[in-house]
Amino acid sequence: MTRNFFSKLIALVSGVVLVIVAYNHNNQSLYVISGNAYGTTWSVTSTSYIGDHYKNKITSIINDIDYVASNYKADSEISIINQDNKTEYKISQDLFNILEIAKTVENNSDGFYNIMMAKKSGELGFSPDFGSKDIQLTISTYNLNDNSLILYKDSSNWFDLSSVAKGYAVQKIHDYLMSNNLTDHLIDIGGEIIINGSNYNDAWRVGIQDPSSLVNKSIEILSNKDSNFLAIATSGEYRNFKLDNSGNKISHSINPNTLRSINNEIVSVTVIHESSAAYADAYATSFNVMGFKRAINKAENLGIAAMFLLDNGEIIFSKKWYDLQL
Repeated sequence: MTRNFFSKLIALVSGVVLVIVAYNHNNQSLYVISGNAYGTTWSVTSTSYIGDHYKNKITSIINDIDYVASNYKADSEISIINQDNKTEYKISQDLFNILEIAKTVENNSDGFYNIMMAKKSGELGFSPDFGSKDIQLTISTYNLNDNSLILYKDSSNWFDLSSVAKGYAVQKIHDYLMSNNLTDHLIDIGGEIIINGSNYNDAWRVGIQDPSSLVNKSIEILSNKDSNFLAIATSGEYRNFKLDNSGNKISHSINPNTLRSINNEIVSVTVIHESSAAYADAYATSFNVMGFKRAINKAENLGIAAMFLLDNGEIIFSKKWYDLQL
């Protein structure tokens, strides 16, 4: 059930899920800073000038989350925990926040969202194993003590935070910009996006990538014309997969109930969240894993805006999507 947050190779194969397609053409300047991280690219676009001190802090936020959540850095906080045999850990505030969000989505998704699937992902070749050949045979979970930042895990299974940490980084950058009165901005880390405020006198516009196209082509255009803040995340299997020796498709997302790559009618699912990019990121993955019928019912029950592209070509929206008047 992972999306390989830090793998440059996988990022090159999968491409950017969400692509900015229009910034409202006008004669006024937009200020853009950008870079590379997590095996993909990031950018921050604003109507206000972004000085070097802001860029340095944004870069620091991105790097700090990398050293908390990366499965591709042997010395990251989560990698150290993964390769250790203890069941109790004192963890950083950022890791606690990420795990708390993931636990909420795990509970709300009836367990279809599970971030302790990294050994299985490594077995399938979608994440590193650091030389460990342990096979994941069961699912497991974890608990947190919010008074003392303690993590308790009940097995030797490994964490994979790829389906939530990138969104968490986007959210932290947004919070930083807001605290410095840079309120009109668009943040994009490898397709995890926040749009906030306005693009001068107009809304920000973002396009959802057409999965059938290998070039940047939008299948749906979103804007925040009726909302100040929107977080947008997409999950899908249309590029991030392998073929086994028999030609069968092996996807990067894993059903924690079966420990098998998913195989359902969803081509991609996009989630829009009104307060958190991390939650948008995690819910998009959970809906992708659980399959359309269960996912659309869950989106309706939780009041989540979701767009499902199915393998028969249908595009189906949850009620909340219409309510947002995108």
